[in-house]
Parts: sequence; structure tokens; C-alpha cells
Amino acid sequence: MSSAARRRFRAIARLPDDQMNLAEAALCIAWEEQGEGNPAASLQAIDDMAAAARAYIEGKAGPRTIIAALNQYLFGELGFRGNHWNYSDPANSFLDRVITRRVGLPILLSVLYLEIGWRLQLPLAGLALPGHFLVRYIDPAGEDLYIDPFNRGRLWTLAECHTQIAAFAGNVTPALVRRMMAPPSPRAILIRLLRNLKSAYLEREQFDRALAVVERIILLDPDPAELRDRGLLRARLGQVYGALTDLERYAQLAPQAPDLDSIQRQARALAENLAPHN
Repeated sequence: MSSAARRRFRAIARLPDDQMNLAEAALCIAWEEQGEGNPAASLQAIDDMAAAARAYIEGKAGPRTIIAALNQYLFGELGFRGNHWNYSDPANSFLDRVITRRVGLPILLSVLYLEIGWRLQLPLAGLALPGHFLVRYIDPAGEDLYIDPFNRGRLWTLAECHTQIAAFAGNVTPALVRRMMAPPSPRAILIRLLRNLKSAYLEREQFDRALAVVERIILLDPDPAELRDRGLLRARLGQVYGALTDLERYAQLAPQAPDLDSIQRQARALAENLAPHN
């Protein structure tokens, strides 16, 4: 894993949201995971795709016509699509691999769609629905569009977005819908991307890789739950002192957490196993 990639990611994580380069940060994640990478080349590839897409949308009027033309280029001409057949493959979360293989997860295809659209000055934002990530075309003069890059740019209706929220949240209130439909920040997008990758590694019991992912989530947001998970992963990997530090800190930060008793029992067991060696 690349220490240079981690240093660059750490520098990006320290920036305010409005100064973050989403694509560069995603490429740093891919760079570290693969042990090598060329973010500059991938950023140039995005620039080149945006330049080519401009010819498709020039002269088009109206959001639906513009998005249809952009979709024709990305999904018709270039063949980008969602990886339905091997969804949990970690490579689906590596932006450089998504660019070269033309397949990926909903969030990575959406990041690419956003980056190309932003270069074309299109009013796009992410739409972080529970269980699925879309792109939103914000049309101040009319009806917004909800674009699904994972399914070749299919347009969702607003009702479908609400149904997706209800499927995960149960009781849907106007306040919940407003919160779920609000554009996520670059930081929030990166955290969601990393949590997908964390799940892929945990599924494969690649705990060292999952730990490295959690470390980067904490750089973006020191969420107590991620601190807990870092402690549990450190314990699995035999990093007992670090595990105890994290689990004790979790107990301090989340004294009302429903899993606190279980976490404290695990911390005591770790400490007891460590005691004979002190």
C-alpha cells in the first residue's frame, strides 16, 4: 500500500468541503489500495471524456435533451455500466479501474458522471439514497432529473426516490425526505465510498485492508462507530494496545451506545490476555 497515496489523501481530508477535489481523493483511495496509481493520468482521462462529451451536448436545449445526449456518449458510445455480476469486487470502488474497465458501483459511476458533468458546467449533484446512489440534475426552472449511472443513465421519478427511502427507512416524513434528498458533500461521498470498500474487505475477511479503509474514514470524520471498528479490527490483527486505546475512547465518546457492554467486555478480555505479558 502506498504511503504517498495516504499522505495525499490526508492532505485532501483536511480541506474544507468546497475545496476538495472529489475525483482526486477517489483516485488516492484506488492508488493506496492497489499499491500503485497515476491520478494525473486518470484526471486527464476524465478531462478528455468531458471534452468529447461537449460535442454531444452542444446545441441541445432542455435538461432531458442534454442528459439524453450525455447518456448516449457515456453509456452508448463508451459502454459504461454497473457491475451487476460481481457487485462486491473491490475493483468496482477504484475510480481508475472504473475508467478503464467501464464498470463499477453506483457511487463510483456517479462520481465519474458528476466530474464529467461539472466540467461541462451542468448543475449536477449527488443523490445519496439509502441503498443506491444517483446523480441529480438540479433544474431551477423546472423539474429535477434523477439519473442512475449504474443502470446506463435510466431516469428515476421522484416517486421512485421516495419509494427507495421508504424501503429502508420505513416511516417516511417530509423532514426525512428533505434530509435524504439533500446533496451530499464531497466528504460524505468519500465516506460512503470507503464504507462500501470496507464491507467488501470484511466480506472477504481481509481485515488488514479493512483496517486501512477505516483509518481513512476517520481522517474524514472521527465517528465513534468507526473508532470502535478500528479497535475491533486491531484486536483481530493482534494490535492489542491500539485496540484497547480505540475501544476505551469509544466508551468515552459513546457512553449511551447500545453495544457498549459488549465492547467493554471485549476490552476487558483483551486487557486480561495482555496482563501476563506485562
